[in-house]
Amino acid sequence: MDLYKAPLLATSFLLDLGIAVAAALLFSLLFYKLRLPMIVGQLVAGMVVGPFGLGLIRDTTAIDFLATLGIILLLFVIGLELDPRHLKSVGSKAVLLTTVEFLVSFTIGVLSGLAAGWNLGTSLFLGSVLGLSSTAIVAKIVADRTGEQGEHFASTIMMVMVVEDLIAVFLLFLTPELASGNSVQASAFLVVTGKAGFLFIATFGFSRYIGPRLINRVSQYEIEVGEISFLLALSFGFLFGVLSDYLGFSPGIGALLTGFFLPVKHSRYVREKILPLKEAFIVFFFLSMGALIDVGAAISVGLPLALILGAAISGKLIGGSLGARLAKTGTPLLIGSILVPRGEFSLVLAKAGADSGLVSTQLYPVAGLAVLATTLASPLIERSLRSLRERKDDRD
Repeated sequence: MDLYKAPLLATSFLLDLGIAVAAALLFSLLFYKLRLPMIVGQLVAGMVVGPFGLGLIRDTTAIDFLATLGIILLLFVIGLELDPRHLKSVGSKAVLLTTVEFLVSFTIGVLSGLAAGWNLGTSLFLGSVLGLSSTAIVAKIVADRTGEQGEHFASTIMMVMVVEDLIAVFLLFLTPELASGNSVQASAFLVVTGKAGFLFIATFGFSRYIGPRLINRVSQYEIEVGEISFLLALSFGFLFGVLSDYLGFSPGIGALLTGFFLPVKHSRYVREKILPLKEAFIVFFFLSMGALIDVGAAISVGLPLALILGAAISGKLIGGSLGARLAKTGTPLLIGSILVPRGEFSLVLAKAGADSGLVSTQLYPVAGLAVLATTLASPLIERSLRSLRERKDDRD
């Protein structure tokens, strides 16, 4: 019987994949025409064709698999694109900006959760989810504006994202242990710290000493067997994704650390091998994450949902503007608007919390709608600011 079921399951999976890709294409084109981020279109595409939308895709097992695969691949690429040397050059301005904007958006997020009637634990988790901007979306916005604002502006914003990514990694490390009880005991904290330390040492040792040697050896056969370099590059992320999952952390964390610790020369080599798939990673990640969003569960929150979404938008706008003003860097409102979009880490953290049973499953769809609302709000706020600035210039 299993022999007959296997082809049917494969056909069903391929059909689901075809529907998802077609929907992503249509919504990406639609959002491009509307001059809105295509990533949001892919998130909406997943929501529409997923089991909580039109139900064109009903196999949540396959969707969960794609989501996990997307997390590993996406965070591996992000890790490869982060240069450890930049951490040395993170100035006090970037650290101050990040500290202020994260704490402000975190606090406003917690207050919105409490106002929605959620308990303190879930509200604190909501604050963490809403405190993290999207590295992928912000990087795209910054790249589009580098010509207008200059390299210093781009460097400052990206350093803010590096610091936020480190915060996200720390929160993901703590999530499994927090799920084991209402409070973290000293011994339990030592255990999770020990596991985190082991993962850090393992990824650092492999990426600094073993990985480069493997890359050097395999690159000798690249002309004869070009695919071997590509497969080797992918194996790094998956290998430590499995180790990270075994230790109780998000599999994406192991992949991110592996890419992050690779020497710059070798990380560029690996990145070049998998760069053609980078966009596919992002598409499948947001597609699968969108398909897992139960809009009905989010709407069941009622009127407080509007408060939470408003807090998600205003938290980063206020926090980013205040942080930029205190750090005396850039145009405060512009920086605040650029940091508004939430994305990959918010979804990963919300999913980790819901999967571990730490928070209500209601948090994930709310986080998904927050990603949608904030990513749509960011370009609208930017356009409004630009219009106001042009009117002011005309009057002057």
